[in-house]
Amino acid sequence: MELSIGLPDGLLMRVQQGKSLTLYEADHATVRRSIDCSCLDGAEIVDIVWSHKLSAVIAAVPVRHQLFRWDAYTDTLQEYAGTGEKGRRDGRIAQAKFASTVSITESGDGRLWFVDKDSSSLRYIEIDTDRPDGGPQVVTVIGRHGAGYQDGPADEAQLNHPEDLQVLYDGSIVVADTGNHAIRHLDLNEMEVFTTYGGPDQDPNEFDDDDFKLEAPVRVTVADSQLWVDDANGRHMLEPKYV
Repeated sequence: MELSIGLPDGLLMRVQQGKSLTLYEADHATVRRSIDCSCLDGAEIVDIVWSHKLSAVIAAVPVRHQLFRWDAYTDTLQEYAGTGEKGRRDGRIAQAKFASTVSITESGDGRLWFVDKDSSSLRYIEIDTDRPDGGPQVVTVIGRHGAGYQDGPADEAQLNHPEDLQVLYDGSIVVADTGNHAIRHLDLNEMEVFTTYGGPDQDPNEFDDDDFKLEAPVRVTVADSQLWVDDANGRHMLEPKYV
């Protein structure tokens, strides 16, 4: 899968075959810069996001259990977060541990939200712009008790090897909870987790198509107030809930 994101001034950053980063001019065709990715030792980038608070691109590299950073002042990708040792540990980014981060996005308040597949968790990085280095801290919101299936208060809720997330228009979060065959929703005002579609015991009458069953969703996207999900059965538009 080819990844690309828009940068300020109309520039485009593109990941090709997961192994190379290229910066394009505003025409999205002319190459401005090829980024040195040798620090990855061949590991694959699976997602990228532009952080407005950091003025930098953050890349998720699950095999390394780390996040990497590129900004306009360097030609290279550099380690940004994680020790490289697999695990789940919060706190300062240099000491934090990650377990196969497969999706990352930015919310309106500048938090970098991400899912760790192998620790079955939803987490974020908080950046304090009043501090010279941003003082970034890693916080786990869902997944403090390992893999499983449980709704309710976020600090008690469980996911099962999630693979994607999306920030909705109201700031809440939806997660493609792959192992539970479900779409989960986090209400940040109440800090409650709900299953909006699917689940281990999903109702066969939940969908208009009697033959459809949500199976191992891997991608969730919101476009024009519609929720799109990619799962083992293809790509589907679901009736909007909490969108």
